[in-house]
Amino acid sequence: MKYTDARPTIQSGDLLAWSHRAWRTWHDIKIQIVRFFTQSEYSHVAVAWVVGGRVFALEAVQPLVRIYPLSKLGDFYLLPLGAAWSQATEEFALQHVGEPYSQLQAVEAFFRPLAHDGQWECAEYAAAVLKLADVDLGHVATPTAVVLQAQRLGAVCQYVRTGDDAQKIT
Repeated sequence: MKYTDARPTIQSGDLLAWSHRAWRTWHDIKIQIVRFFTQSEYSHVAVAWVVGGRVFALEAVQPLVRIYPLSKLGDFYLLPLGAAWSQATEEFALQHVGEPYSQLQAVEAFFRPLAHDGQWECAEYAAAVLKLADVDLGHVATPTAVVLQAQRLGAVCQYVRTGDDAQKIT
């Protein structure tokens, strides 16, 4: 599906996911190492946030939790969740913007549930935000684990193409 077709259907609280296969840069290699240790098909997840007629990704990436235009993040998978997005959910998501991201926790998440310590990894942040929107993505904070749990909850994974000129971060 093209992004222009998907955009009007995206709602705050939908899960977004990316898969990564490149080996060209040091960044690519680090992502592949995390994918290997976490046995994860997906390399990154985020939560959609629709505000002011725009669609953003709320995401934990190196070096911090941020808000970024979804159209600039490259091709992605959309998992509509029908989340009960509320003012409290939004406030929680936004209060953590700017907090640090931890690559180490991205690997540790495969081995044990993470206790929040002021640092985030992408799946941990997405699961925490969506839990407040009445979507339980489980306790294993890896991108693949949250995608699989979203699918168990009934979300249908749709591939969305943003176009050749979109900058990809994952």
